[in-house]
Amino acid sequence: MSRKFFCNSQYACALAFFVASAAYADDVEEITIISERLFKDTVLVSPTSTITAEQLEAINISTVEDALAHEPSLVVRKRFIGDPNGVIGLRGSNMFQTTRSMVFVDGMPLHYHLQTRFRGAPRWSLVSPGEIDNVEVIYGPFSSEYSGNAMAGVVNVHTRRPESQRITLEAGYFAQEYDVLGTDELYTGYRTFAAYENKFDRLGVFFSHTHLDNEGQPQTQLFNAGGSGTATTSVASGAIAGVNEFGEQGIYFGDSGPNNSETNLLKAKLFYDLDTIQLRGSIAYEDRSLVNDQANNFLRDADGNAIFDRRVDVSGQVFDTYQFGRSRLQNRMQDRESLLLGLGASFELGSSWVSDAFYSYFSILDDVEVRTGNNPSSPDFIADNESFRARITEYDDTGWQIFDLKFATDSLGGDDKQRLSVGLHHDAYELNFIVDDYNSIAGERDSDEVDGDRSTGRSDSGGTASTQAVFAQYGYMLSEHWDISVGLRYESWESNDGFIGATQTEDRSHSGFSPKFSLAWMPSGQRELRYSVARALRFPVIEELYVNDNQGSGAMVISDPTLEPEDGIFHNLSLSQDIRNGSVRINLFHEVVEDVIFNQQASNGTSTFLPVGEVTTRGVEFIWEQKDVLDIPLDARFNVTYTDAEITDNVFNPAFEGKEFPRTPQWRSNLLLTYRISDSLDFGSSVRYASDSFGELDNSDTQENVFGAQDAYTFVGTKLNWQVNRELKLGLGIDNIFSEEAYVHHPWPGRTYHLNARYQIGD
Repeated sequence: MSRKFFCNSQYACALAFFVASAAYADDVEEITIISERLFKDTVLVSPTSTITAEQLEAINISTVEDALAHEPSLVVRKRFIGDPNGVIGLRGSNMFQTTRSMVFVDGMPLHYHLQTRFRGAPRWSLVSPGEIDNVEVIYGPFSSEYSGNAMAGVVNVHTRRPESQRITLEAGYFAQEYDVLGTDELYTGYRTFAAYENKFDRLGVFFSHTHLDNEGQPQTQLFNAGGSGTATTSVASGAIAGVNEFGEQGIYFGDSGPNNSETNLLKAKLFYDLDTIQLRGSIAYEDRSLVNDQANNFLRDADGNAIFDRRVDVSGQVFDTYQFGRSRLQNRMQDRESLLLGLGASFELGSSWVSDAFYSYFSILDDVEVRTGNNPSSPDFIADNESFRARITEYDDTGWQIFDLKFATDSLGGDDKQRLSVGLHHDAYELNFIVDDYNSIAGERDSDEVDGDRSTGRSDSGGTASTQAVFAQYGYMLSEHWDISVGLRYESWESNDGFIGATQTEDRSHSGFSPKFSLAWMPSGQRELRYSVARALRFPVIEELYVNDNQGSGAMVISDPTLEPEDGIFHNLSLSQDIRNGSVRINLFHEVVEDVIFNQQASNGTSTFLPVGEVTTRGVEFIWEQKDVLDIPLDARFNVTYTDAEITDNVFNPAFEGKEFPRTPQWRSNLLLTYRISDSLDFGSSVRYASDSFGELDNSDTQENVFGAQDAYTFVGTKLNWQVNRELKLGLGIDNIFSEEAYVHHPWPGRTYHLNARYQIGD
């Protein structure tokens, strides 16, 4: 018996293969897997990089973001283990342009295109590192399969599919050294993972639970510039003289204390085969919390008591502690529950056509953050709360629904030289951002009911946005040595029901075409030269349009409901050469994006989402991957990228023109080595490097190695793996071996020790 299974993407094909194997293990003579034939234009026309679970054994992985840490032209700002704000930057799009990248796990979106900047980080914690089979990075918007949110690129996390019964138990322990300013501590944490998977005839199942509990280093170092006045009531000790990222003199008077994060993830995945139809479904429930309730105040009076509410004399300068101590030494508590659901079906349609339908649903079930407005040790803590100086933030009716329907053939009209994929897309997003002044003391007395402790000093905001799209991608093998691909995507976007406080905004709509073109010359089977060019439109998200956030102390973030979409032209010229047991690749890229939506800050601390007129990015990537280097059991992955991102037009402030675009290092490089000592023992070593950059559009933040800076860094890591027996594997590693102190505005982690154990029963 011979059966063929068709699907539209790698994850769907893997599922089809699993289901087919489970259902027809006894009588299948041939199974045709077409993941490399259908919809292949996306990876043909785009630069890509893939790292496997086996290669990932060379690094210390505590959360899924670590799997991307050594990929070309990519950074994830993982500030500590359990960080909920792990924003991603790709190529010329920096880590605060989170809406320019797309992240999927088995086709379900992890990207968070409701908000941007630090709040727009992908929901990494909805997938466990214990599930990973491989991670694929696709650079740029060169395929019509993806929307303009792929301006920077796409990350596809593919998880392992059941093939037989397997029970997996994992445990990891980590400890981080931190000795900065007035804090010298060892912060520790642990992670556990338990999974069961099996196949029962046509049905495949996977169930898992992941628990993470960690104490991360302080993320905010509290600084006060200058100093004024002549009168003083006390002389303070404990202050540390220094400068901020702008070079201003002042004192560091405390830090935010450790970040206590806890995450629980429950996940189930099911796969079922009905001959020419394969069904799949998954559900993930996440419950996580983050607590900052140990802020450190360095200032002490003559009796050794902490100073919160007096004018103090520090080295001959007078500071008003009441002004900078009330909110900056506050406690912060956040609880969040999320649900992610995915349903999909692949269909065989005749001899060469296939179809795939996929629906995903994400909902914030509960997300509440409380900031106390003052430190509980302050004499004014009770009075400030009775005056509702604390703050509560909630998300209500927030989430999205996404539906994709795709058809494809790799033999259009019976001609194997022609391929075609077409599709429909619909998404609907909703965000309701609720912010109120709050009495955190009363809230603590009745944690299940906080509404009565609110005041109306702040305003709510939110709205909805949706996109309808159609796309087509056509490829034609002109000859043995030439291939051409053309694509077109049409998108119609609208935003509705926007509100900023009591003000209702006008509904918006916009539409546009995004053409794609790619031409390849293949002089031999080992070499390829390809040029790709594409237009991409990135529509504004709800936060950029509607969400106003009064953060206190004069800081205000203002949205702009009139924003136009970002409009970019992207070029990529790639040369790839196969070598023995590996490959070498060079990519030249050039990007020009108009109406770049970026948070611009005024001198009074107010920031707003205003468009930067134009940003031009030029760059080159070199990528080398090889196994058994020099015929020894050594595997290597190395990449280096040079990027020049320049503001070439800015209406808001023409003085910014010619400046470097923020948070975009000119140089990035990664090295990953694995040495196989024996069949049961291997040693991994890694190096991550990035040059310094600016955090501000005017490039005024020139000071290095201080809180607020965007520092250069070189982080070196090692890991030793020991396969004790068939079931048990142990790992021991160190990250940031030399404990380099560097900042990505917030401090990167110091030297961190990892101990891991995995016990697995089954294949």
